[in-house]
Amino acid sequence: MSMSGKKYPVPPLLSQTADVQMQMTLRQIGFDAASKAPKPSALMPPASPPRNEEALALKRRDWLLGTMERQRALSSYASGLLTAENLPGEAFLHDFYATGRPVVIKGAMAGWPALEKWTPDYLADTIGDAVVEYQGGREGAGDYELAKDRHKRRAPFRAFLALIRDGGNDAYITAYNSSANATAFAPLEKDLGRLDAYLTRAPGMLWIGPKDTFTPLHFDLTNNLLAQVTGTKRVILVPPSQTARMAHRRHVFSDVHDLTDPARLALHPAARDVLHYEVVLNPGDLLFIPIGWWHQLRSESFSTMLTYTNFQWPNIGHEEYPAG
Repeated sequence: MSMSGKKYPVPPLLSQTADVQMQMTLRQIGFDAASKAPKPSALMPPASPPRNEEALALKRRDWLLGTMERQRALSSYASGLLTAENLPGEAFLHDFYATGRPVVIKGAMAGWPALEKWTPDYLADTIGDAVVEYQGGREGAGDYELAKDRHKRRAPFRAFLALIRDGGNDAYITAYNSSANATAFAPLEKDLGRLDAYLTRAPGMLWIGPKDTFTPLHFDLTNNLLAQVTGTKRVILVPPSQTARMAHRRHVFSDVHDLTDPARLALHPAARDVLHYEVVLNPGDLLFIPIGWWHQLRSESFSTMLTYTNFQWPNIGHEEYPAG
């Protein structure tokens, strides 16, 4: 024991008492004083449940999710993908955010200058040759979403636009590049409105890409609000109840990859008849995707979109996700 650097001797009686307490503690954890070694059974961790018990637990989980989904299917209102016009914040909270239910919201972006302005020519004139970060080399790389850092590229913005002129999935500015691009894209903020009914004032994460950019089947660890600015995107949504069919092995991604690809479905036949919803996002549309909902997105034209996670209410599921 020490205080302010000065050491104090331990009285003999206290030392003997401490020795007795230590011996009692060692006995409690299985320490054999004669052999000076702990008993093997005392320090071993509890046995893991047998694998058949783990499999049974997963089957019970899937049964519960499937049963709940079949019950929702009794009502077209309860099970459908709803579209709402100018949805108030309180209604959004009670009917969709708190219940974890997707919804398409129309009208909330009315009057945003970006809806008309954000053509490739306008973006080129506004951003110019500012260097931006993007995801490149995606074509032919099946793990481009898992290995995002490996696919980071940098180029003047005009050069990036030239790369994507003919479409394809090779080059794409995604939400993952947002932090690096904050300064370059700051001049675009003046073209955006606010979504105060649902969000705080934090900025969104910008996506810019050509026709045929594709984000494979995955779920997110936050609730997301997608705001389609220009162009169109086709989105397929799959509820969490279908997870057992999603070949989910790696992080938040599905080995199915693309529910519209016959070759992938042949490899994963359980996903062929999966319950899903399909929606085309047009300029000015919002799509709320709750945490845990599987989704994939494909651009049908040159597209700009924002993703927001800064809701007025807690959005913290990612902090407890058992990654591995």
